[in-house]
Amino acid sequence: MRRFVYNSSTMQTFDTTRSRPLSLAASTEAQTYALFALAMGLTVLGVFIGAQYTNAILSGGFHMMLLIAELAIILTARFWMERSPLNYLLFGLFPLLSGITVAPFLSAVMIGYENGQLILLNALGATGFMAVAAAVFARVTPWDLGAMGRALFFALLGLIAFALLQIFVPSLRTQQAELIISGAGIVIFALFTAFDMQRIERMGKLGANPFLLALSLYLDIFNLFLYLLRFMIALSGNRR
Repeated sequence: MRRFVYNSSTMQTFDTTRSRPLSLAASTEAQTYALFALAMGLTVLGVFIGAQYTNAILSGGFHMMLLIAELAIILTARFWMERSPLNYLLFGLFPLLSGITVAPFLSAVMIGYENGQLILLNALGATGFMAVAAAVFARVTPWDLGAMGRALFFALLGLIAFALLQIFVPSLRTQQAELIISGAGIVIFALFTAFDMQRIERMGKLGANPFLLALSLYLDIFNLFLYLLRFMIALSGNRR
């Protein structure tokens, strides 16, 4: 766009396009949610694949290999997130593997409980509702949720510690213990979801890496769903 300014003796032309550059790139926030949507779609695909090969996944240590591969992708995220096309490849591979590894658990819920399908649908619905509620809260709250980042991190470490103890301590595998632990997991990951959604809004304006933000949000929602599912199974699951 050009503006014409008349002087007393001459007409000068000022090109304002240089002072107002036009950016055609999508915002970091938009990229983050696009990557998150891609991750959710790949998770569904992974669940479909895993459901077809449940027995093969659970035999021969293949399930553990997939879990180790997921962990390796997370631990090396800082290395590959800035390297294209490696970032797209590994970011897409992670939710695909997550879907494959969780498929046997989902199949066990549907087969092992009379109301397994209903529990699964309720957990999905509750996850969607809580994610939307977290998004609204993150947008409208005047509080800086970044202040609770350290507390959430230590709460997560405690949750992991109890999950490990459940493997070796039978008393932590009772219905009451499962309700408490899964309930705590719901609260922690619901808060993590609000925390990361506010972080996406604020850090997106600073040009933060969308892969890192999308991966964080994906892990929040994925784990929120799993803890909701565990809570509902402990609360109302009817074994066949």
